[in-house]
Amino acid sequence: MMRFFKHSLIIGIIGIAVSLILFMTNWYYELVIPVFEKSMDDGPLFTFIDYLTFYTPVILMVLFLAYIIAGRVYLKNHHLKAEQQMTEELIERNTEIQKALDEKAEFLKHKYYTNCPKCGAVREENKNVCSFCGASLIIEGSKDKKA
Repeated sequence: MMRFFKHSLIIGIIGIAVSLILFMTNWYYELVIPVFEKSMDDGPLFTFIDYLTFYTPVILMVLFLAYIIAGRVYLKNHHLKAEQQMTEELIERNTEIQKALDEKAEFLKHKYYTNCPKCGAVREENKNVCSFCGASLIIEGSKDKKA
């Protein structure tokens, strides 16, 4: 669908210009009507074809104008959907980053033992509990001192 409306403005303007030229010069009408004059009698069908042939360029102009409008509306909606999708992806990425930063900030609020007070194991980097016995490595009261 995107391919159909991608160049709707350019195609529509060219189509309207050609239709306007056809209508103003009237050569399209003069070319087509003699064919119908020879093949049918005067009557309501001929009158209808006569009017239809005469106003075909105007009808084409209206159709090209509708094509331009439909193309602009479709492209606007397409761009809005793409923008919405990008916004949602950015919000999701920013939420993940903010969560990681909040965890890091929470981690940095405390002071930690370098060795486990319960089993004596060395604290692994960025861990707040002992990886061997599960005891807390946070020095009690350190949050109050920093804040």
